[in-house]
Amino acid sequence: MKFDLLGICFDKTQTLRTGAAKAPIYLRKIFPKLETYISEIDLSQFFIRDLGNIYPKTLEDIERKLSKIQFNSFPIVLGGEHSISYPTIKQLKPEVVVHVDAHPDLENREDHTGVLRKIGKEIGYQNIFLYGVRIQSKAEAKFIKENKIRIAKLSDLAKIKRKVYLTIDFDVLDPSVLSAVGNPEPDGLTFKDVIDVVRVLAKNLIGIDFVEFTPDKNYVNNIIAGKLIYSSLAEIIKAQQVLP
Repeated sequence: MKFDLLGICFDKTQTLRTGAAKAPIYLRKIFPKLETYISEIDLSQFFIRDLGNIYPKTLEDIERKLSKIQFNSFPIVLGGEHSISYPTIKQLKPEVVVHVDAHPDLENREDHTGVLRKIGKEIGYQNIFLYGVRIQSKAEAKFIKENKIRIAKLSDLAKIKRKVYLTIDFDVLDPSVLSAVGNPEPDGLTFKDVIDVVRVLAKNLIGIDFVEFTPDKNYVNNIIAGKLIYSSLAEIIKAQQVLP
């Protein structure tokens, strides 16, 4: 199995803690220091084509720069704030989007807090699944109800058989697991909870992104973020690769 790795260094609309634009750089620094043998999968045996980083200046610039990128293999996209998911999804055209996030990102805004509203207009709100959401505005709660957007359980995700794009906001994790995020929220998921989501979706995934990591001086945060990405890739390989 082959992967295409792209970093999108953008955090112009982040509302609280900034720094997600640096995440692809820091993650690339930590990857070589991590163990590659995970869940009986040796990641070093699988080819990752590094497409480098892009440095857009505006939301529109993301689309322009991404339009020049050709994904030939399974895309792994490193954000950046969550707004980077929209142009990626437009290009890949999944049938379903699973949004793993502490927030629904359904505000009526053009920034990262409204990215899923834009995605819903693209693929249909009936094709969106929210997972891990634990805080929302009154307007978002009303929008979710009116548009019948599903707040899913793991068992619901396991039933999806269509082509899925998975977007993972690191703030879905409890801050005790990883605190270096733009908008931390208490009472979050564990590391295993997130990997369980990847596992049940892995067979049908056509792309994945990891967003809203804001690297800091806490080396543990960098390691946890890198390990979450590596563990996710191991689950995708197990589901999609014919192993000996």
